[in-house]
Amino acid sequence: MSSDALVDFRWGWDEEIFRAINGLGWDWLDALFAAASSRPLGLLAALAMLGWIVAVHKRGSVLALAQAAAAVGLADSIGSRLLKPTIGRMRPSFALPEHVVRVISPAANVGSMPSLHSANAFALATVVTLAVPRAGLVALPLATLIAVSRVGVGVHWPSDVLVGAVYGAAVGAGVVFVSRALLKRVRGSALPATQPQAEAQQPDRPA
Repeated sequence: MSSDALVDFRWGWDEEIFRAINGLGWDWLDALFAAASSRPLGLLAALAMLGWIVAVHKRGSVLALAQAAAAVGLADSIGSRLLKPTIGRMRPSFALPEHVVRVISPAANVGSMPSLHSANAFALATVVTLAVPRAGLVALPLATLIAVSRVGVGVHWPSDVLVGAVYGAAVGAGVVFVSRALLKRVRGSALPATQPQAEAQQPDRPA
């Protein structure tokens, strides 16, 4: 998407909250935001969450792992190919004057809404939480940190990460519930075919 096609639109609370978070200027928080926004930490967190699923469900974790991969893949591809170009919103790091915004982790001048860091994090966190509810106590706060960090590093408006979180969680939940329903339907349709055979193998009972 060409940067010329992007539009600068924001709500009053958007800029107010953005400046409050991005303008804190605490060294330790800047380092935390930069780390939370980085690809290595995201991959490490994803592997840890998926490993938790495997540890709990063992061989039965295949479905949940497939759901996680599908949820993140869908959230990312739909967001980057459809939502961002359609909405065409300018990032705060390009919309605001340089002296107003602190850009800690630069990002390309492409669509700002939704935040795909936020969407992908919440898509994965939702799948993990539905697979292992206890893991949600870690996965959801971590996804929230990743989302907020995008405001902290200066590349997303608060509404970008809020929309990304809701969108990602919806994709994650949708993938889980649809796949479970389809699997249940497949198993249910296979049951009548095997039942008569099982009954035929039972010895005749006296009348």
